[in-house]
Amino acid sequence: MGRPWLSASLCCVLGCASGAPARVPDPGDSVRRLSTALRGDDAQAAFALLDPELRKALGRERFRALWRANRAELRELGERLAKIDVAARARAEVALEDGERVALVLERGQWRVQGGVLDAQALGTPLDAVAELRRALKRQSLPGLLRVLARERRAAWLAAFEKSMQQTGDPLDLRVEVRGDEATVHLSGGGQIQLRREAGRWQIWDVR
Repeated sequence: MGRPWLSASLCCVLGCASGAPARVPDPGDSVRRLSTALRGDDAQAAFALLDPELRKALGRERFRALWRANRAELRELGERLAKIDVAARARAEVALEDGERVALVLERGQWRVQGGVLDAQALGTPLDAVAELRRALKRQSLPGLLRVLARERRAAWLAAFEKSMQQTGDPLDLRVEVRGDEATVHLSGGGQIQLRREAGRWQIWDVR
């Protein structure tokens, strides 16, 4: 069964309108305009680029006084801003009702799903890795757990899985010892699988 909240979640994250999603203004444009204002000694243009709350708290007259007192430093800042790559690298997260998170990145003016509901987290930060580990454990997802493991550990686990597959390939080559509700299956090549019977079913307890 599909998750009933999936469609609603995707609608909230991506938008369910029939038209193309609205483009988000490029934050880099604001930085470029600020650089131009600083280099051109245009206090009015720079003030207009401030957050409305900051404009309200600072006030136009106080801003102009600070501008006059720091004109040389501001011009130098404008020159430095003009020389750097101001391409936006924005990232956001949307929390869903069940505690999962959808990671998004801003690409060409539009938010794109980077990880979360549809696939694994992007693992761009240590917290991403921890969140993906929790997500894999919550879903009891072996692929998700393998993805979050370091390369060396993942290779070791996959090698162990491959070895177990090879050693259990021929049922006629397996020897079984049963002791009440416990059993040991001796594998080809010397390995063992220990099992326990729970509620009438044999369950894997350990692989050696």
